[in-house]
Amino acid sequence: MQHYESFWPQEVSVGEVIYPPGGTLGPRYQKTLQLVLLYSGHMRLWVDGTMREAASRSVCILLPEHEEYFAFDTGSETHHSWVHIALPTFSPALLARLQQLVWPLPLSPPMTQFMREALMLHTMPFSTSQEMLKALALLMLWRYIGEGEHALIPSISSPPAVLVQAQQFILTHLQEPITLQQIAQASAVSPFHLIRLFQKHLSLTPIAYLWQQRIAEGIKMLEQTGLPIGTIAYQCGFQSRYHFSRRIRQETGSTPQEIRRRFWQQSTDGR
Repeated sequence: MQHYESFWPQEVSVGEVIYPPGGTLGPRYQKTLQLVLLYSGHMRLWVDGTMREAASRSVCILLPEHEEYFAFDTGSETHHSWVHIALPTFSPALLARLQQLVWPLPLSPPMTQFMREALMLHTMPFSTSQEMLKALALLMLWRYIGEGEHALIPSISSPPAVLVQAQQFILTHLQEPITLQQIAQASAVSPFHLIRLFQKHLSLTPIAYLWQQRIAEGIKMLEQTGLPIGTIAYQCGFQSRYHFSRRIRQETGSTPQEIRRRFWQQSTDGR
């Protein structure tokens, strides 16, 4: 893994705006690294006189020390948000990784969620809000690089956005008694189509994937927390402690108590 010295941002700022039809920005000189998340509308951007275009539901990176001019959709509003990241140094290695990426990238649900959290930090009265914002900005930058580099690998086909959205919904609702219909509605597809996607890409149905994740989360909590087994069962979406224990034993061949005892004993021995 490459190391980047002095990478902690000196300053980070975020914002959000809706431009009316025909809106423009610039010319301006870009001083920082900037991520732009485009939710609706369309954007044409001239960087040192060379035009690029970004459509709705995309995210792009703007590099420092360039002149920019923006022209937004003439037929509808353009809604976008941004993160300015002022780095103390901008290494050639980082620049090379960013320049090789497709521009723009599709806007993923995790990137959208990170941006929402960054915007919310302005309303939080924490003494650490600025440090939290800097950490989140770096997370977004590395996510952008990771998604972009993943898209460059020809042998690995990226999962459909619908499948990713369904997985995110499941992972954030493990405790709730969610149904196939609810997962499909959250993903804006029919239950039948969602089942086909899961079986094609994961060899599982959505509900089987849901229980797989509940079991995995339950095992993690057994190993990493001291919560009672009944509490873990409830927090992971199981109907009862008995139901949780039965599913764990079916999956692993061990009881929840055995899993916890074995992991904790290994942790103690490894000290």
